Amino acid sequence: MRRVLARRLVAGSLAVAAATLLAIGLVLHAPGGRHPAPALPRSVLSGKPVTVAELRGRAVAIAFVASWCGPCHAEAAALERFASSSSGKGRLVAVDYADYGNVRGELIGRYHWTFPVLGDQAGTTGDAYRVLHLPTTVILDAAGDIVARDSGQQTVASLRRALADAG
Repeated sequence: MRRVLARRLVAGSLAVAAATLLAIGLVLHAPGGRHPAPALPRSVLSGKPVTVAELRGRAVAIAFVASWCGPCHAEAAALERFASSSSGKGRLVAVDYADYGNVRGELIGRYHWTFPVLGDQAGTTGDAYRVLHLPTTVILDAAGDIVARDSGQQTVASLRRALADAG
């Protein structure tokens, strides 16, 4: 009897967990879920300060990264290639998410990043952008609204495609 009860309890817990994950996924990827982008951090680790208002007028990618994140290192060279390309100039900003600026040597220096990198030591900006995993790239449309969010490594092609889709 106890085994049956324990199995039902485990099955119920798994069902609740699955439903929760599904709900989170639906919220994060809901169609028509455009909403204004929260403010970017003021702390500048590399490049010039950037605000959401200054980014308006064209689609932009915001890459949330950290020095301890293996997949962030795996995509780092592609981020620089994209930022250096004619289609990527001025369309990429990185945010060092809760990493206390360690990204300076580990990503900015090692991969020779030339795009703005902002520091989010407390993780509040990442939380406002609903970053759950690293790396995460958030796409803003020309109006400064969030139109897409992708957790996982980016490539030059995926960034071009995402920005083209955002208009």
